[in-house]
Amino acid sequence: MSYLFYATAVVFLIFQVLYTVIPLLYSKVKKLHPDLAEKSIAVLVPAYNEELTIKNCIDAMAGLHYGNHEIMIINDGSKDETFSRLDELLQLEPDGRRPGYQLAYKPVKGVYRSNRYPHIFVIDKQNGGKADSLNAGIDYAVSEIAITLDADSMLEANALKYVNQYFHDSDIVALGGTVKIVQGAEKRGGVIVEKFKGPGLIKSQIINYTHGFYVRKLTQSFFNSIVVISGAFGAFYKDILVEVNGFRSTVGEDIDITLKIHEYLKANRLKKKLVYAPEAVCYTECPENLPNFYKQRIRWQKAFVDCILIYWSRLSRDFRAGVNLFFAIDGFMLGTFSAFTTLIYLVQALFAGGNVMHALIFLLFSVVVNALQIIISLGLCKKYGSSYTALDYVKMFLFSQMELLTYRNLLLYINIAGTFKYFDNDEGWGFVERKGVAAISQNIASGSN
Repeated sequence: MSYLFYATAVVFLIFQVLYTVIPLLYSKVKKLHPDLAEKSIAVLVPAYNEELTIKNCIDAMAGLHYGNHEIMIINDGSKDETFSRLDELLQLEPDGRRPGYQLAYKPVKGVYRSNRYPHIFVIDKQNGGKADSLNAGIDYAVSEIAITLDADSMLEANALKYVNQYFHDSDIVALGGTVKIVQGAEKRGGVIVEKFKGPGLIKSQIINYTHGFYVRKLTQSFFNSIVVISGAFGAFYKDILVEVNGFRSTVGEDIDITLKIHEYLKANRLKKKLVYAPEAVCYTECPENLPNFYKQRIRWQKAFVDCILIYWSRLSRDFRAGVNLFFAIDGFMLGTFSAFTTLIYLVQALFAGGNVMHALIFLLFSVVVNALQIIISLGLCKKYGSSYTALDYVKMFLFSQMELLTYRNLLLYINIAGTFKYFDNDEGWGFVERKGVAAISQNIASGSN
């Protein structure tokens, strides 16, 4: 077990060097070119029991600085008042739009168009899950590009302009934007102001998202090896989604669709890219209490385990080397598997006289590297336009070091628990309670009270 621990430690350190050097040396902010021809974009918003949050999503999209787009809200058989709320906010009227009959999904009960915002449509369908809802949205959309957006997510005003700009690169077929935590952010005089405040759990997620996007996704994008385009904000050419048969009904449809596209590109020998677009931003409401946080992260871990089991046997044959490295080695070996080996090694060290000194040296080195990566991620956060104050950044760094002994250990436990709980075979929405009280818009949607 000691040799396995040391081997894992060496591989871990190699990846940490990559996650430190690449963001530091190769991050570059793209200047927005607002006069580029606008590609047609469909924003797909699957909604299940979102009566409390859907207004914030609509308000934010009503303020988008983009002309050539449509918004498809898919009500997936909600049991609350989601559809009534949509009718109230949008003044819905029946619409005659027909599907493309290219993907399979549960029956659609009706298609509606907003009398207030003619570019917003609502698809009312039988419950089939998030992936099923996205497939319905893709099939009914007429745009060239499809954006997947969670119902509790709010797009920043220039998000679609940045998406459009990236897709003017003919090599790009899909991208993921930056997802930020909306708690602590608010709009003042047309400008989003971010504050590092709130309970420790929210602060921990702000740090986690900042590091995850500005360090990890930026590095993976550099190697064209993004493992997951977040379901909270991803953009794809519609035709490639149809080519891979849409989203699979699974506990983690976002990681699955990312891998399906990588597999499709390799099979067809297409030298195309899946990239991270840090300038394209959306805000999402994160869990505010431990039970909801636990449910969310358990679902994420179950999604990862599901894809490991589905794709493992054909990774070396059907995927590029970079995807293998970041998915199988960094994701599985250093994420899920190392959680078990670390626990076993610590128990062995405490009760069987293992080399505690080596473990302490490795821990110290990890803490130093983590601190350096946090500094880099905070620097990139500022570089890409965040409005935190200098004092906020100091607080964020200090908190990030404290959470190594608290919330970070909780994530270690969740990796282990989520792996076991995968075999519960629950593939539902994995609903996490949202309050809908945090928003980045100032009631932009007139009359949407």
